[in-house]
Amino acid sequence: MHKTVVPRKSGVHRFACLALYRALLRQCAKLPNTAPELSSCKPLIQQKFQRYKKLQSPSQAVNALKAGYEALDLLHSASQGNQRNTNRIVELMSEIQSIKQRESALQRELSKKEPKPLSRKQQKTNESRRLQDQTARRHPDATSILSRPRPVVSGKRRVPVLVNARGVPFLRIKKPQPKNLSGVIRLDRELLFANDEDNWDALTTGSEPDTWAEGVKDALGTLNQQIHDSDKKNIELAEAMWNIVLAERKLAAEEEKQKSTEKPSDT
Repeated sequence: MHKTVVPRKSGVHRFACLALYRALLRQCAKLPNTAPELSSCKPLIQQKFQRYKKLQSPSQAVNALKAGYEALDLLHSASQGNQRNTNRIVELMSEIQSIKQRESALQRELSKKEPKPLSRKQQKTNESRRLQDQTARRHPDATSILSRPRPVVSGKRRVPVLVNARGVPFLRIKKPQPKNLSGVIRLDRELLFANDEDNWDALTTGSEPDTWAEGVKDALGTLNQQIHDSDKKNIELAEAMWNIVLAERKLAAEEEKQKSTEKPSDT
């Protein structure tokens, strides 16, 4: 069976490429200073070799070597005073510079185009983040949640849901949930991850004086103390909120019943 040879892993191939590379650089140093384009030959050769040094296809490697040997002949002839080949090198370098300039201009034009419109999922995510940022701090002119239920609402009445996060009552009117509620819930998750990190450290490096869970536990301890101090207030708040939920449900049922009785008269 024919053995596949990877060019860049072959010592013979690497030696041939290195010899060609050094020969090209030596000829670049011998070029006349008759045109500024000739000084760009050496950086271009270094760039090309850096780009193609990981070629794995034998056919591509052969084509690259063939182009390299042709360039070596051209550079050698120009370094010996052949004006025709010198002009040929100048023309080639000018074409390369022109292509680079066109590509750069095209990239600049593409970057100036209008950004791609957001998908529905991205729009929903951005809206969720915006609402959570709005609920991070209470607005000074915001109406207290305990002022509910509202006597009249536009559209269908949304009955709030009474939720509990480590003893702290919340009335969730709609999704997404408020940012402060997310923060309380996130501490429990972080503690679980921190305990996993400590267990891994104990298995790999032994016990550590400072544990991952220590900071999270301190934060939870502070939070639990604050919750404990405000338990009485939270109980009163929860009762008031539950009364709001009951009142909202009652109003929603009455409004729904009123709508159902008004429909036959409209037809």
